[in-house]
Amino acid sequence: MINLKEHLKLTGVYTFFAAFPAILQLIVYPIIEGHDMLGAKDFGYLAVTEAILSFLVIFCLFGMAVSVARFFYDFCDEKQGYRKLVSTIFLGIIFRAGIVVALLFVFADFIGSFFPAGPLRNFESYGIYLGIIAFNRAVVATALSLYRSEKIVRNFILISLISGLLRSLFQVIGVLYFDLSFEGYLMGTALGGGIATILTLVYIFYRNGLGFSFSIWKQLQFFAASLMLADVLHWGVMFFDRFMLLSQPIQLGIYDNAMKFAAGVLFISQGLAGSVQPELYRLFKDGIQRNEKSIKAFSNIFIAETILVVGILALPLIFFIQFFFDTELVLSAGLLMIIMVRFILNAMFQVFSWPLLYKKKSGLYFLLNLLTFAVLVIGNLLLVPHMGFYGSITAFLFAGMVQVVSFYIAQKKIIPIPWNLRKVLYFPVSVVVFAGMVEIAKVQLIIHAVYSSMLVVLYILAGIFLLYRNEITDVIRKILARLKFRNPVK
Repeated sequence: MINLKEHLKLTGVYTFFAAFPAILQLIVYPIIEGHDMLGAKDFGYLAVTEAILSFLVIFCLFGMAVSVARFFYDFCDEKQGYRKLVSTIFLGIIFRAGIVVALLFVFADFIGSFFPAGPLRNFESYGIYLGIIAFNRAVVATALSLYRSEKIVRNFILISLISGLLRSLFQVIGVLYFDLSFEGYLMGTALGGGIATILTLVYIFYRNGLGFSFSIWKQLQFFAASLMLADVLHWGVMFFDRFMLLSQPIQLGIYDNAMKFAAGVLFISQGLAGSVQPELYRLFKDGIQRNEKSIKAFSNIFIAETILVVGILALPLIFFIQFFFDTELVLSAGLLMIIMVRFILNAMFQVFSWPLLYKKKSGLYFLLNLLTFAVLVIGNLLLVPHMGFYGSITAFLFAGMVQVVSFYIAQKKIIPIPWNLRKVLYFPVSVVVFAGMVEIAKVQLIIHAVYSSMLVVLYILAGIFLLYRNEITDVIRKILARLKFRNPVK
């Protein structure tokens, strides 16, 4: 049976500290944004560098964040082998990052030639920062995945805190004191994150040694190769729209700013997933049929929590953007809700993909993501020229639907779990569809974003209450009973 109290406690810890660096970013943006500092065009440049950076992270990481979570269950009962697993993974990241940085240094001029005239063309002046940041992210992501699996909450918290604080502090210093442009931001990110990465690696190798196992390395490569290709496709899904809008840097800056704030839902959802995925893998290992009820309960709660996060965050973030931003970036508040709901589809995809990854079906995982990417590219090519960033949003939502359905069908064939489809499929999809209908009405009838978002929030709250009214009533009853026990009537 699921221990709801322990799950909610771990969920709160993992969610907050996984999202902590992203929360700091939302504080940093208004500090460095303004008419005399970074404007919409600079944020457009940052959107492009973020796309390049995320691509580099894929090669430094090579699927190791997922691999360490899966292979943990193969080696956790063998102390010496487990240490070699951890050491092999992080030595591999260092080696790949070295190759990435070297290639960026050698081909800087060639890479810069792909950009139109402007600051982005001077790739040799900022490209090395991207390589260092990619290395930092790969190490931190893998370390967090490692300590989630080990359930060493203290280490998870420390890495999130230190990396988030140092990175954000040096970002502000980089912009205000080194270079009042997107390059100063990247310089600070590389330096602050680099300090946190060095501290993390020193601790990991102190704890596990510097051993390297070729046999473990071969197992990792076989499993992770398809994951890396799937990550490339996922990168395309997440960033293809940025390149479609590259010729309009101000529009791109507005759209990307909305994406950055909406991604708060993604970061929180990843934190929620961090508490659910290890539990599901443990249940899979102990026996899927006998743990069927708990598997469904964890999955239902994860999706419901993600939907609820959208309902809770939407209006505060809209008000935050409208109050703190001075330039054209304030317009990004109007796009926030329709972009946020796309991450509900991402949570559903995760639930249906975990059984495939546990069974090490990484090849099928790649093929289904390839289908998703193909749908997204075709949608962007057809819609963006006529609808601008609304074309990108529409294409992403449709591709996300295809991804969810295809993974659900595949998962049913690999591990047939009798889901409560109202909770894991029908209601989440209905939220996305309803938000889309409200967005169309908002544009056509010129409704303020606050009012249109309120409608979606009310729909979410009403749906959550109707679907989970028994669970909510039970929790309230227990709370009242505990209060009554602590304060007996004399």
